[in-house]
Amino acid sequence: MKPYYLNTDDAWGLMEPCTALLFTIGLFIYSIIQVWRRTILFFTGAKEVTTTTMEKKKKKVNTEALWSKRLALSVAFLAYVLRPLYIDKNGLAELIRGSDPKLEQILKLAPAISRGPEPPLLLHNRHLQFAPWMIQNEFHNGNIPFEEIYFNVTGCLDKSIGDIGDDRTAVCDRPEEMTDEIRFDVFPPFDSSSEYPQFNSGSPVILFEPGLRCHSQDMPGNMIIRLAYEKGIRSIAINRRGHIPNQVLKAPRWNLFGDIDDLEQTYWHIKENLLAPNTAIFLHGISSGCAVTVTALAAWDKRRLLFPEKKTPSFVGAVTVTPGYDTSKVLQPDRFKEPYNALMTFAVKDHFIMKNEKVLRSFDSSAVDAALEASTLQEFLDASAPFAGYPNASEYFKGENPVNDLQYIDTPTFVLNSLDDPCCNINNLYETSPYVNHEGRSFAQIVRDSKRGLIAVTKTGSHCPFLDGRWFPFIKDPLTGKWMLKSWADEASVEFYVAALQVYDERRFM
Repeated sequence: MKPYYLNTDDAWGLMEPCTALLFTIGLFIYSIIQVWRRTILFFTGAKEVTTTTMEKKKKKVNTEALWSKRLALSVAFLAYVLRPLYIDKNGLAELIRGSDPKLEQILKLAPAISRGPEPPLLLHNRHLQFAPWMIQNEFHNGNIPFEEIYFNVTGCLDKSIGDIGDDRTAVCDRPEEMTDEIRFDVFPPFDSSSEYPQFNSGSPVILFEPGLRCHSQDMPGNMIIRLAYEKGIRSIAINRRGHIPNQVLKAPRWNLFGDIDDLEQTYWHIKENLLAPNTAIFLHGISSGCAVTVTALAAWDKRRLLFPEKKTPSFVGAVTVTPGYDTSKVLQPDRFKEPYNALMTFAVKDHFIMKNEKVLRSFDSSAVDAALEASTLQEFLDASAPFAGYPNASEYFKGENPVNDLQYIDTPTFVLNSLDDPCCNINNLYETSPYVNHEGRSFAQIVRDSKRGLIAVTKTGSHCPFLDGRWFPFIKDPLTGKWMLKSWADEASVEFYVAALQVYDERRFM
């Protein structure tokens, strides 16, 4: 069942209805005083009085008007501050779980998941949560001493041929022009045993897939890398094609949501060349990075089920933070709200197209024009399908929509969504899937019918911040010892990974 949610996408978009009501009361008081003021002026102006008398009356009325304005603003501010007292924004709206009894053990070992966030008193608004979070991200940007490892990946010229569940790069046409260099950043570095003696080649690893236009130092944010470090878990952030700072594309190949074939090549390189045998590996998607994460989990779990003899990546567990589900419509303005849709449409044009225009035009100039003419993020995504390896948007979503094979995911997966997310509408989760293989179920129901799926739907959290702590939303940074913002999403994710190491340890040997 979809949790009850107050719709705040109307003209009162920055406020809950109860806050709007109190604000209206303040405006009403202000209006009454204004009417009274103007009435006095009308009648006093009709009489023959001295200038001094008139000025005194006007001054008195103006003073009263000033206080009425202050009263209206005070009522509005007080209503906002006290809103958590009369509208419960703490905790979870719903916890969806699969059938595996081991999920109960996960929830006991990771209590933060069931608790949900308690937003700060002045930052419970979904838009305001971005402000301190983005400021901190800027301060943290560049502060983690990653080991940078460059790696060449190749791609199929036409990805519409073949099954995404297969290792297509082993059989498809792979011209040299589709090969490019990616970089994955490692912390703590593999060659730093003296500086970080608690880490070795067998330490658990999280593979991070960053969000739109993001990279290792800002995925967005890197607080979770700091928390993982505290728990003895190594982080490897994968800067996919087009995401490496200050590096242009060498090949006309990039995917706004990430390339599953590139991810598989990266996985095997890390597993076979950098990690000790049977090292626990996790996969973590953030925002738009959730798409390639879920697509990969579905494709590879499906391959393992149908073709157990084939070589297939495996994970002890996975996390996706604020996924949008059906990518064929997730970026439409009614789902990815304004002003963020317009801002990010401009940003991705500059970041992916204009910066790489020469190499992209050499491959498909008309696709470049269509992408630059896009007025929404969804139009941009559709227009850029040729650069992802597909002839058109229809074939692209047929091949790489993360919900296509959602029902095949068997990897223990923790999903975080918020009711007030302005960039991934919560209705994306609860809408009925239009795809035949989903048998008329919603995506929420598909996860509920799964074995190891777990979705925490929070009452607040916005898009990624999930600030936590009503009176003091800060914790000590394990790296520097200084204060940093407390994020429920980061805390719950790390707790999930630590718990999965105990509950699903056997998956290391798959």
